[in-house]
Amino acid sequence: MASSPAIELRGAGRSFGDHIALHPLHLSIQPGEVFGLLGPNGSGKTTTLRILATLIRPTAGTATVLGHDVLEDPMAIRHKLGVMPEKPSLYERLTIRDNLTFWAEAHGLADVDAAIREALDFVGLSGRSAERVGSLSKGWKQRVALARAIVHRPPILLLDEPSSGLDPSAASAMEHMIRDLTATGSTVLMNTHRLAEAERLCDRVAILRHGQLLELGTPGQLRDRLLGGVVRVELATRPDTALRQLVDTMAGLSNIEWRNRSFSCRMANPTIETPRLIARLVHAGADILSVVQAGDLEEAYLELMARSETSELEVAA
Repeated sequence: MASSPAIELRGAGRSFGDHIALHPLHLSIQPGEVFGLLGPNGSGKTTTLRILATLIRPTAGTATVLGHDVLEDPMAIRHKLGVMPEKPSLYERLTIRDNLTFWAEAHGLADVDAAIREALDFVGLSGRSAERVGSLSKGWKQRVALARAIVHRPPILLLDEPSSGLDPSAASAMEHMIRDLTATGSTVLMNTHRLAEAERLCDRVAILRHGQLLELGTPGQLRDRLLGGVVRVELATRPDTALRQLVDTMAGLSNIEWRNRSFSCRMANPTIETPRLIARLVHAGADILSVVQAGDLEEAYLELMARSETSELEVAA
């Protein structure tokens, strides 16, 4: 039996006067899933998080978090959420421990010291709890913000640009911490402009533009739909005529392009056709160096943005 969604948006939308920040959005996020919201600034990503965090009310539809409705039971939701905003607004004159103590006590935790100790250990700050937050670098402040978000051990985490402004080393550390959270069963909904990060971390992503949902699926599904399922194969030696003919006549392949010791082709269904292609090449005696799917989530995203802009120009014309 399928489990109930951890997060569900049921036509949730938000307007500010005449401006529609988020058109009615339908999404269902499963327990333990890492779900990414992608899109340019002003696309409705942060508005979606703010609705789920019960910071603003939807002006259309509604949403639920672990079965609790954002309109009917916001306080129950707040106890089950960990929220890490892009600008965490930490108390910079206070120590790391004092920041976490405030939030742990606000959540009414029975053992505040144990909760703080566990959160600090998780983010790698156990030896620095007496330092003032204002003296920390951006990367370490982000760790404090994450510790604050998880101090009450919430099952749901809302992360708004968790790697924003971080250097590559700090961003990598943040990725590892997010993976560790999901390994313990947490559900994560995150906004990010780092598309490579989203491809590595997210089980599924939704791409928004002007407050509307454009695409939804796994990074692989989006690559297939938007880039056409192109696969590149590199061989150890230059193929002979028989091997080229084998590939050129194989069902399920199209747009085959040969280049010295490699070729690319388009597949209607790469998940099915790629193993078949490899098996036939090996059976024919070919030595394969690599088989990679062309393109990545960033290319797919840019392709979608270009199509959307073209469509808008056509409508305007």
